Amino acid sequence: MVAIVGFAIIILLWAFSTQFLYDVGHDGHSYHLTAIWDLAQGWSPFLSSHDNIWVDSYPSGYWVLQSYLVSMTGLLLSGKSLLIGLMAAVGLLSYGFFADHVAAQFARFRSLWAFVFALFIVANPVTVTQIMTHYIDGSLYLLGSALALFLLSDTFSDNRLARWSAVGCIILMVNTKTASLYYVPIIVFASLMAGWVMKNIELSHFQFIMNWIKSRGILLGLAFLIGITAIGYKPYVTNIVDHGQLLYPSVDKIMATNIPDNLEALPVPVKFLYGIFSRTEDSVWPVLVTAPVHLKIPGTFQISEFKDLDFDTRRGGFGPFFSLALILSIVVFTFTRLTSARRNYAPQRHKGDALALFAFILLVASALFPESWWARYVPFTWLAVLLITISTLFLEDKSNRPMFARFLVTVIVLCFLGNIASAILGSIRQSWHTYQRTAVIEDMKDYPIIELTLIHDPRIIKDHQSTAITYSDKTWTTLLRERGIETKITSEFHKEDCEISGFFDGNIIWCAKNRPSK
Repeated sequence: MVAIVGFAIIILLWAFSTQFLYDVGHDGHSYHLTAIWDLAQGWSPFLSSHDNIWVDSYPSGYWVLQSYLVSMTGLLLSGKSLLIGLMAAVGLLSYGFFADHVAAQFARFRSLWAFVFALFIVANPVTVTQIMTHYIDGSLYLLGSALALFLLSDTFSDNRLARWSAVGCIILMVNTKTASLYYVPIIVFASLMAGWVMKNIELSHFQFIMNWIKSRGILLGLAFLIGITAIGYKPYVTNIVDHGQLLYPSVDKIMATNIPDNLEALPVPVKFLYGIFSRTEDSVWPVLVTAPVHLKIPGTFQISEFKDLDFDTRRGGFGPFFSLALILSIVVFTFTRLTSARRNYAPQRHKGDALALFAFILLVASALFPESWWARYVPFTWLAVLLITISTLFLEDKSNRPMFARFLVTVIVLCFLGNIASAILGSIRQSWHTYQRTAVIEDMKDYPIIELTLIHDPRIIKDHQSTAITYSDKTWTTLLRERGIETKITSEFHKEDCEISGFFDGNIIWCAKNRPSK
């Protein structure tokens, strides 16, 4: 009960304290806020289609939860605070997981290391840079991390509560983002393989598989199917019925204008390596999204890399030191695994092997994801590197770990801290820029009307149900109306006719004309 009340308090405090800060992302204005507001006003995805193609074709479960916050608080931008609540909840879960299953590997400062682990889990740059947005990649990562920790807890200690909690995570994930159709089976399969490593030696492989299917597989599989076909009837079933595709619009159309020039012809795993080993750079849409990706030597950095991460984190999107952390995690695992093979720590070593196998499956799955170079599309890469590092703690005696392994783990910890620092600085930078752009709203009140012009979106996607790809102009009309400002949507922008003008996130140019004389 304390956790539930704390969860609600954190969300409400964040909702009320950040209302003066607008969404810093593009897609939030384009369709996320539209979906949340329409749901809050009574729109039912099951009963009618939506004119915005993304709202009509993407899962709406997470938007529904955000719409409850808007309805209860009356604050148009309160939906974004759900991410903070999830960070707190998953942080608490991570702390508990570490305390139950990992802390015994430390001789001292167990609570401190549990806190560090929880911090590293939730402070994925994908999550941190989306704190002031309505993007859902960070939320998907948190739900997936919770799913992973619940399944690992169940694997290590046969925890029925954790198993049912995993069911909830699966239903939430498949109704948050379509990428869950890929990641949920991967995470469940990873837990199966972790259980196989931990299985009782007296059980045959066949007996283990049958037992796992009866005790876990059927339940998790039903949650996945029900989440898609019943709770997620819109859009999964309706996409097939209305458009003949499970994923609609097609990924090819969505990605046509999003791939960096020097990656387009490369195999998917190579794209992943480019995304990991590239310089952390800005990805302003639509100017820089197709700019070439620049590789760098792992561990090297430029000062600009500590401010360029943003909500759409793409090239080098896990921070300037992540490539080094990935390499060192594999090195320290290989080293400790080889040295531990000469010692008799079988139960402990099996637990480390289970964690490592789970992590490597996540890592390979991320490398094989179609948009593997784009950090916010492969957020579990961060979790994989962290779990690989943690697994090494089970492969050596806590009182006699080699100095080489301790040194490498220390460097990895510093790398994670550096990446988190870059994400925090990037998040502050984008929020500051948005604040500067929207501070002029008070001056707009001196004008009878503000003209809003939507910058052309090169992806023209329409169908027989939906005629719009972005609602940014309507979104800003609503936000400005709340501040007492009248607007008019126009198709052309002529700066020379404006007394003052500017840009709003969501690709909106605004123009103020004819200030009344005082």
